[in-house]
Amino acid sequence: MEIQKRCKYCGKLFIAHTLATQYCSRQCNGKDYKRKIREKEIADYLESNPQDAPSAVSSQNSVLEAKRFLTPREAALYLGIGKSSVYRELANGLIKAVQMKGKTLIRRKDIDNLFDRTKDYQARTGKIHEKREYYTVCQIVNKFHITRRAVWNRCEKYGIKKVYKGRNTFYDKTLVDIHFAELIAEIDMNDYYTIDQIKEKFSMSHAAVLSFVTRNEIPRITQGRKVYYSRAHIDTFKGERENVDPLYYTYKDIQEKYSLSKDQINYYVRNYHVPNHKQGRFTIVERKIFDKVIKERMTAGFLEKEVERRKKQRKTDEIPEGYISIRQISEKYNITEKAAQAKTREGKLEKLFIRHRNYFNESAVEQLFNRNPDNFDVPEDYITAQKIAERFKVTVHHVHGRTRLAKIPKITVKHINFYELKAVEKLFGHREAAPEIREDDTFEWITGEQIEELYGLSVSARRTLVSRHKIPNKKIHETTYYSKVDVEYARNPGLRDRKDYFTVEQITDKFGLNRDEIYRIARYRNIRKKRDGKFVLFMKEDIINAIHDRLQ
Repeated sequence: MEIQKRCKYCGKLFIAHTLATQYCSRQCNGKDYKRKIREKEIADYLESNPQDAPSAVSSQNSVLEAKRFLTPREAALYLGIGKSSVYRELANGLIKAVQMKGKTLIRRKDIDNLFDRTKDYQARTGKIHEKREYYTVCQIVNKFHITRRAVWNRCEKYGIKKVYKGRNTFYDKTLVDIHFAELIAEIDMNDYYTIDQIKEKFSMSHAAVLSFVTRNEIPRITQGRKVYYSRAHIDTFKGERENVDPLYYTYKDIQEKYSLSKDQINYYVRNYHVPNHKQGRFTIVERKIFDKVIKERMTAGFLEKEVERRKKQRKTDEIPEGYISIRQISEKYNITEKAAQAKTREGKLEKLFIRHRNYFNESAVEQLFNRNPDNFDVPEDYITAQKIAERFKVTVHHVHGRTRLAKIPKITVKHINFYELKAVEKLFGHREAAPEIREDDTFEWITGEQIEELYGLSVSARRTLVSRHKIPNKKIHETTYYSKVDVEYARNPGLRDRKDYFTVEQITDKFGLNRDEIYRIARYRNIRKKRDGKFVLFMKEDIINAIHDRLQ
C-alpha cells in the first residue's frame, strides 16, 4: 500500500505504507515527541507557578510603570535583571537612589533617563595594547595553513585570549608564534613517517595504521592536513631496529642520519657533554641534545663561538706534579692506550690539556683502577653486577641494562654499583626453578623452540602453557630452558597423579557414564577431587566405591 501523506512535524509530502503513519522519518517522529514533552512541562510549571505566566508578568510590569518610586527588588523586575546587579550599580553610582531607614527608593524616571545618556558599547573580553602586535584569524589561517576551527581549538587549548575590536577578532602575535610554531617547522623525513609510508612499508590498511599509532601512543607532528609519526618509535614497535629507547640514538642511527664516523660522534659526545649511557652492547646518546649540537654547528657564527670556548679551556705548558699521561697509565697498569682512554672517560676524570696531550691526576687514576669490590664495606643484602651475571648466567651488560630499566635500588662505593639482592632476585629469578632442581644433572631441560617443535605449538600457545602451569625454568646466557617433565604433565592432564586419580574421559571409557552423571555422582557422594590446570581429577577409590554401590 502506498499513500501520499503530509508529515505532521515538518510538513513535507511523503509516501506512507500504512494508514497510521504520521511522520516522514524517525527524526521527525522523535522531534515531535520531544516538543510535546517540552510543552507539557511548561504547562505544568505555569499551572503550579501562576505568577510567572506571561499574563501575570505583563500585568506586573504595568503596575511598576504606574509607580513613581521603586524598591531595588521592583527595579530588578522592571529592568529584567537580578537584585544583586541593581545593588552593584547603586554602589557604582550608575543608578541614583535615596537611602532611608529600612527602605531604599529609586525614582523610575531616573531609570528611564539612563538610556538617554548611553555611551558606545565596548566589548569587555579584551583590550588592544598599542605596544603589542596581533594576528587576525585569517592571518593565522594563511600563515600556518590550518582551518578556522583548528585556530579556535588551539587558542583555547593554550589559553590565548581573544581581543575584539569592531567586527574583528585578534590574538596576541607572540603567543600565537610560540604555540603554533610546530605547525610550520621543517620536518626531517629521516625521523618521521607519513601514513602512506607506514601503509606501504608494513602492508597495513589505513584503519590499521590509525589503530596502531593510537594504541601505542606514537608521538606525532601535525601540519595542516598532514600527520607525521616518529620513525624511531614505529621501527622499535615493529622490530625493525634494536629495542632501544626511541628518545635516544645508537651510533648506527647517527651514522645513517648525519654520515659521521665513530670518531666524530665520540668527539661531539665528549666535548659537548651529550648525555649517554650503555644499554646492553649499545652506547645510546640522547637524541634531542645531539640534534641541537649538530644544528648549532650549522649556524653562521659557530666558528667564533668555538674559538671563544677553546680560549676558556684550562691550558698550561708545564706538566704539574702528580699528573700522568695516557701512555704512562697504559704502561703502569699493563693495558692498551685505547683501553686507558675508555677507562678514564668512563670514570669521568678531570684532565689537563698540555702540549696536545691529556694528563690525569695520578691519585684519581689509582682510585679508579685499584677498586676491588671485595675490599669495600658494603651493607648486607647487596650484590655487584659481576656476581649477578655469574649467578643468573647472563652478561654484565645485560645486568646493567635490566637493572637500569627496572630501576633497581643501588648504592655506589668508589665507582662500583651494588644492587639490592632482594630486588635483583625478584627481577632475574621470576618463576625460576629451585636451586636444587637447577643444579641436578639428571633433570632434563628443553628450550622454548623445542617445546614448539615437539608439541606443534605456536609461540603464544607455548608462552600460555608455561605461564598457566608455572613450568620451572632456568636461564643460561639469555636462553630460557624449561623442565621437560613438567611440560609433559601440563600437556597430559592426570599423568602426574594417574596412580590415584581418574580424569573425566577415563571414567567415561571405563564405566560408560556420561559427563553429567559423573558430576552428579561426585556432588552427592562427596568424591574427593583436585585440579590439574583446567582439568578436574577424581579420586579412583571414591569413584570405584560409588559405582559399586550404584550397581548393588
